[in-house]
Amino acid sequence: MKLATKFYAVVLSFLLIGPAVLLAQSTTVTLVAAKDNTLYFDNNGTLSNGAGTGLFAGADRQTRVKRALVQFDLSSIPSNSVIDSVKLTLNMSKTTSGASTVMVHRLTADWGEGTSDAGGGEGGGATATTNDATWIHTFFNSATWASAGGDFVGTASASASVAGNGAYTWGSTSEMVADVQAWVNDAAQNFGWILIGDEETPQSAKRFDSREHPTAANRPTLTVHYSQPTSVADRNELPGSFRLEQNYPNPFNPETTIKYSLEKPAKVSLTVFDLLGNTVAVLVDEQKNSGEHEVVFRATGLETGVYFYRIKVGGHVQTRKLTLVK
Repeated sequence: MKLATKFYAVVLSFLLIGPAVLLAQSTTVTLVAAKDNTLYFDNNGTLSNGAGTGLFAGADRQTRVKRALVQFDLSSIPSNSVIDSVKLTLNMSKTTSGASTVMVHRLTADWGEGTSDAGGGEGGGATATTNDATWIHTFFNSATWASAGGDFVGTASASASVAGNGAYTWGSTSEMVADVQAWVNDAAQNFGWILIGDEETPQSAKRFDSREHPTAANRPTLTVHYSQPTSVADRNELPGSFRLEQNYPNPFNPETTIKYSLEKPAKVSLTVFDLLGNTVAVLVDEQKNSGEHEVVFRATGLETGVYFYRIKVGGHVQTRKLTLVK
């Protein structure tokens, strides 16, 4: 039996035996970049291309480095969503070299997009304007990166080989899923990604079309598939005797906290199981007092993937989904 078939069989069995079970409402959205820019190597931090139609990653013939920045507004994705897959798509429109690897790293600081607009092929950049990101500045010329060239996580979230002109996709990887999940959970940390190409080889730079490109189909897009865990009981007004919260953080590695509350003392069973319905952990199985409770789930020895946690209080059941990313 295929995995998907087994999963739906498990869900069906829950529907038959319990009044409150998980129903995952899945949605796919494609978002256009909310802002983008290019960092041009420049010791004075005076170059940018906030309003230009091109983004650059790699090195020019003098091995001057360029790095692209891109960020997406995720506010249309509900905050209780679980991210299932993520794909970043960019259209590469100019290159003078062969295939090279372009890596995507999660940014750790906010940055700006001003009105600078480079002329010609845009490879040389333009004079930065107010709030532009530059090699030195997050916002020209009032705030700077902690490290020149951008503040980002050292481990790439994804990579792709970019050769001739055309559309290229990064993802879906577990790291990109974790990035977007973290941004949905906390929008204040959504600084987007930086694209880093071959910075050692002269003329390796790739030009990608920006969000200002006149052809809408060429603009940077992010395709996100997400699920909203709900339950039959949620839809039928779950009795106020208990409440199960979404775990945090989610995705997690290797620990996450699960909170629940009881209106009155009750026997509580809280378990974690996999897609096939196999129990992988029993977190609570005892009488608990009324009030708020929390338990730490340590996923030692489990593989990366989607799991579920289920609480039973009296004759009622509620289930939510969690994601382990190693």
